[in-house]
Amino acid sequence: MVANDNQVHISTVGEKNMRISWVTDDLNAPSVVEYGTSPGKYTASATGDHTTYRYFLYKSGAIHHATIGPLEASTTYHYRCGKAGDEFTLRTPPAKLPVEIVVVGD
Repeated sequence: MVANDNQVHISTVGEKNMRISWVTDDLNAPSVVEYGTSPGKYTASATGDHTTYRYFLYKSGAIHHATIGPLEASTTYHYRCGKAGDEFTLRTPPAKLPVEIVVVGD
């Protein structure tokens, strides 16, 4: 189970990969991302890992990371985290440069 939709993050890893990060309350939840180019049809998967941390009395949930790819340029991918939960989409950047990127912090 994905804890909250706002806990799923993506970042680029090299030219053809994306790193998906998410948080669960379940420390035994799988660190797996299923993905594909059609909604609800996951033709590939990637297994990652998870970690936790403590800060005084606070203990985090499981923070999962998995890298998907290689991905095709200018393509929309549909994915879900942990083999369950909501489906998300991402669009890969075009193969040709320059590319303008907007970064938003949370």
